[in-house]
Amino acid sequence: MRKLAVAAAALAFGVAASGAFAYGPHDPNCVECHSIHKAKGKGILAVAPLTKEKNPSTGNQAAGDVALCLGCHNDDQGIMPISLMATHPVGMKPNKVKVPAELLKADGTLGCMSCHNPHPSNPNYKYLQGQVAKGSELGKFCSLCHSEQVDQSSFGKVAAPKAPAAAPAKK
Repeated sequence: MRKLAVAAAALAFGVAASGAFAYGPHDPNCVECHSIHKAKGKGILAVAPLTKEKNPSTGNQAAGDVALCLGCHNDDQGIMPISLMATHPVGMKPNKVKVPAELLKADGTLGCMSCHNPHPSNPNYKYLQGQVAKGSELGKFCSLCHSEQVDQSSFGKVAAPKAPAAAPAKK
């Protein structure tokens, strides 16, 4: 009887955990990324931005949202480590492709959040700013900027994602 209870508890925990990580490991309660009382960066961030990696696109140290994302996505933390040497260029103004304004940062540059919205309310594959059918239509999202490299007939006309809604005003 005890083995059955332990098995049932393990199954219940597994189901609950899978729901919590349905869209990825980002915490639906916000505290993995935000800390009210022990902030380590702007925006009450619980994670210290990692600036030690050099950005090959700019020649400068990682900064802004790139450094923020690298705070977790690095070899030391081990959470899907990203190397700026082996990922999409960031920190620069695009000059070879036409990028929808909604995907650019305020200064006109590309950052991690140009393509990704890391908040758990985003149900899309790898927190992308657009739907890609769990990765099977990744080219659909890439075609927003890289239309010459993607077979447009596979996806039809692709609309740019809508800018995130502003927080409601306080009364």
